[in-house]
Amino acid sequence: MGKLTQPDSVRLWRHGAVVKGLERPTLDWSDWQSSVGDASLLTSAELRMLIKNPRIASEQRVELYYSSGSSVRYHTSRFITNSLRDKWLSFDVTEPLQRWLQEPEDEQSFQLRVFCECGQPSSSFSFSISGTENSRGDTAILKSMTEQPPYILTMSIPQNMSSHVTSRKKRSTSDQETCTAQTEACCVRSLYIDFRKDLGWKWIHKPTGYHANYCMGSCTYIWNAENKYSQILALYKHHNPGASAQPCCVPQTLEPLPILYYVGRQHRVDQLSNMIVKSCKCS
Repeated sequence: MGKLTQPDSVRLWRHGAVVKGLERPTLDWSDWQSSVGDASLLTSAELRMLIKNPRIASEQRVELYYSSGSSVRYHTSRFITNSLRDKWLSFDVTEPLQRWLQEPEDEQSFQLRVFCECGQPSSSFSFSISGTENSRGDTAILKSMTEQPPYILTMSIPQNMSSHVTSRKKRSTSDQETCTAQTEACCVRSLYIDFRKDLGWKWIHKPTGYHANYCMGSCTYIWNAENKYSQILALYKHHNPGASAQPCCVPQTLEPLPILYYVGRQHRVDQLSNMIVKSCKCS
């Protein structure tokens, strides 16, 4: 297990995955748990496996389960088709890993099962997952050098920043001029942007969207303006309602957004600066 990069507010880890039914379980959960710490610091987790040599008539459903001790729970499913040859199949496993952090057990793993509908005519299919087959001797050495086994990619906030994040969250919910339904003055209004649906951006892998927010509302002369000029302009507007000149409600504090994206098959973590509006001002 190795740390790949650590920007200011997010930590990226790549781990070998423990998947029952597949060989080479390489993840040391105790090491990973101590590195992440609290479940609230884990922001996302993805289980990835490289599909090899699929021979499927149409599509085949596979189901992912996760176990904690003797308990086994269904998590999600995906469809495998021939178009997935030499491509990564991914599962969002943030929830299971957060549960494992909250309630650690001696045995915690994933199970991949093939789904078959009862009463339906059976059809043959096959596929393999890179890095999961047993080999011996020189063949094993060669495969270990060329194949890519399943792994889990996690994003988490470093533990030494947890107190800063907590205080920032409290500050954003209590001190921030967030709009209510009755608010008319300049304030922060909520706006969620979905990268794919709203912007047509497919290159950002995580998150799929975020709360960008925006500033809107009137700037009266008694409202806290940025400078004397804005105060004078607001007072002028107050005494001359028909005048077009007036201060505008604009962002005051903006925060960056950490993102995960891919360049070819290599993952990258970066921060897009000034992406989230946290407070507004009249200017």
